[in-house]
Amino acid sequence: MNTELLTRKPWLALSLLGLAYTVLGWHLSTHHIFWLVGTFVIGVTLIAAWKNNPILESLVWLGTQKLFAVVGITLLVSVIVALALTQPMLLNLIFLPLATLVYSELEMKAIGLKATDIFLCSVTTASLGLIIGEAIDLWIIPSMRY
Repeated sequence: MNTELLTRKPWLALSLLGLAYTVLGWHLSTHHIFWLVGTFVIGVTLIAAWKNNPILESLVWLGTQKLFAVVGITLLVSVIVALALTQPMLLNLIFLPLATLVYSELEMKAIGLKATDIFLCSVTTASLGLIIGEAIDLWIIPSMRY
């Protein structure tokens, strides 16, 4: 990683990312530990696939089309509103970590970090957040057990 990274790191974006994953880890700790590990593995897989998959690159080309963009945004907003009305906890567990991940990635791209540095910072912050959330559940504030 770049040695100048510590002075240029977007602290607010990474703090929000860590907080979102801490809450996610706290909520997931009510279930079996495999949920926590599974979420981490799925997240890393999706990030890696998003960066290198040619099928997803062709979807980005489709995103430049106006009609596809309008339909996609409308569908996304509809799903978010439906989740907010029916399952607000599910919205918090899915949308908040995703939104903070996108925000922190945009902030890190804006200051000119390389893709590997962005990936390492995001994965490290998300992993620490999940671990801290699990630790909070075990030692400080136990969540409801199912």
